[in-house]
Amino acid sequence: MTNLVPSSQDGLQHTSLDTDLLPLYLLRFDAENTRRSYTNDIVQFFESEVITLRVARTVSFVDVNEHLERMSMDGAKASSMQRRVAALRGFFSWLVALQLIEHNPANRQLIRRIPRVHRRDRPITVLSRYEATRLLEAVDPKSQAFVRDKTLLLVLLHCVLRRSEAHTMDFQHLRTIDRYWVLDLPFTKGGTDQFIKMPEHVAEAISKHRSHYGYGSGPVWRSLSRNSLGKRLSTTSIYTIVRKTAERAGITARVGAHTLRHTGCTLAIESGASLQQVQAHARHKNLETTMIYVHQRDRLSDSAADYIDLSSEPKGE
Repeated sequence: MTNLVPSSQDGLQHTSLDTDLLPLYLLRFDAENTRRSYTNDIVQFFESEVITLRVARTVSFVDVNEHLERMSMDGAKASSMQRRVAALRGFFSWLVALQLIEHNPANRQLIRRIPRVHRRDRPITVLSRYEATRLLEAVDPKSQAFVRDKTLLLVLLHCVLRRSEAHTMDFQHLRTIDRYWVLDLPFTKGGTDQFIKMPEHVAEAISKHRSHYGYGSGPVWRSLSRNSLGKRLSTTSIYTIVRKTAERAGITARVGAHTLRHTGCTLAIESGASLQQVQAHARHKNLETTMIYVHQRDRLSDSAADYIDLSSEPKGE
């Protein structure tokens, strides 16, 4: 097996047994969240932040199965184990494609079966209309970041954005079509340029946010801290803003940016939006993903638990 890699593949020309492969592999992905997730899973498996070809070649399907067994014994969720396998399988498939290894040790025919968790059965955190309103009202009006944080929450809720999509928002991504405001999303999970409608009151809030901080073009969400003043707000910071505001609002559930995406979709359905409208607005590839919100609501609103009554005798006795 050669250590030379054709220059046409991923822009690589040479690699040696001691080349750190992980940064090269991550070049395949545009989304920051994907890179972060894959990095975490691969590093957890190798127990090192530097993954060399020398080490990668020593991995067998036995190592993968033993790792999954340890995860199971440690109480890892099936979804976490599935994500770990997907990350490893993708990494080793990349090495096979580059002809740096011969076989994928994470091949599905070689590793243990992980119980499949249907997406519709996974619980999702959704705020009620009252809680969503309380969240918006909980932004600290005395904070320098008040205008930014209030506007950010409005955008996440009404535009049902992913953190990565909010992170990459620039002022030039806002435009009008006819008399409607739209937000261009050039960096989406699906990898294709998309746009969504932005309610007028949300567009007005962004305009006030822009004027308040004196921004011209460039990132919509920027750091106001002394150490990183003016820099684009990270996805971690966006999550932290949402979580801390929820804590300030007294919401006990663990709330993050994706909670607002779930909430926006659910509130739209409850207010009469069709599943197809929500699917388009949330940019769900499959309608089944949108149906998750309906399944959970229906499952909880009329459950067998509601019919268990110890206060009365069964009929006929």
